[in-house]
Amino acid sequence: MSWRPYWRVLITSAREDSANPRQIIAGLGVTLFRVFLLSAIYTVAYHYGKAGLSYQNAIWSLAVYFAFIINLGIRDLFKAVEQDVQSGEVELQLIKPLNWRLVKICQTIGKNCIDFALQLAILPFFLVLLVGRPNVSFWSPVFLLQFFLLIIFAVVSASCLFMSIGLAAFWLNDAKSVFRLFDKTVLVLGGGFVPIALLPHVVQTVVRFSPFGVYAAPTQLFNPAVSVVLTSYVLSAIAWTGVLILVSNYIWKRAQSRIEVNGG
Repeated sequence: MSWRPYWRVLITSAREDSANPRQIIAGLGVTLFRVFLLSAIYTVAYHYGKAGLSYQNAIWSLAVYFAFIINLGIRDLFKAVEQDVQSGEVELQLIKPLNWRLVKICQTIGKNCIDFALQLAILPFFLVLLVGRPNVSFWSPVFLLQFFLLIIFAVVSASCLFMSIGLAAFWLNDAKSVFRLFDKTVLVLGGGFVPIALLPHVVQTVVRFSPFGVYAAPTQLFNPAVSVVLTSYVLSAIAWTGVLILVSNYIWKRAQSRIEVNGG
């Protein structure tokens, strides 16, 4: 299978996104404001209580979640897939030679990659000015390799998850309630609301060996205390990414057998 057509889809979507610089700047502003607001909240929390994670590492951990899981736009994949199912567009796309699911993923990432690249360049400097450097070897080759590998696993598994939820519209017609349930669960157990290191140990263990550990793993790199168990996060991320790919393929095969136009 040639990846060139899908790369063209991604580039085209990126060019469409770059045509609206105001929206890109606004997205950057929202992310910086979120991080600033969280830093203010955690300043109070750390003033009144002692946590098992340094203040700087906690804020960097939360920023990683918002930068990579939220701002890369993977959550938008659900809406794009559900709209195609409800309108019947998916039926028209199946007669084309390209893989419809890969096209939707490339379109979704392409629409957000300019925003993502800008935030990736600016956010570290903003964080250093706001809270200081994290207490980890951020620029070490081992850290960077682990970081980007875990990000790749998180993106792939998130794509499979939100693709599967969008395909649920074949049976539910409106799958928004399922999306909200999973989205908020990922937010809490994926380390976007509270750093995993600040949750009870029982919850940390559950997260580590659950699908939500895939999203939490990149944020856990900023917790020096998990260096011993980080291998289990990596292995769990690999395993659950494979499982979610199989589940997504299974749901797609079932959906193809009952394609119907729900909205037109």
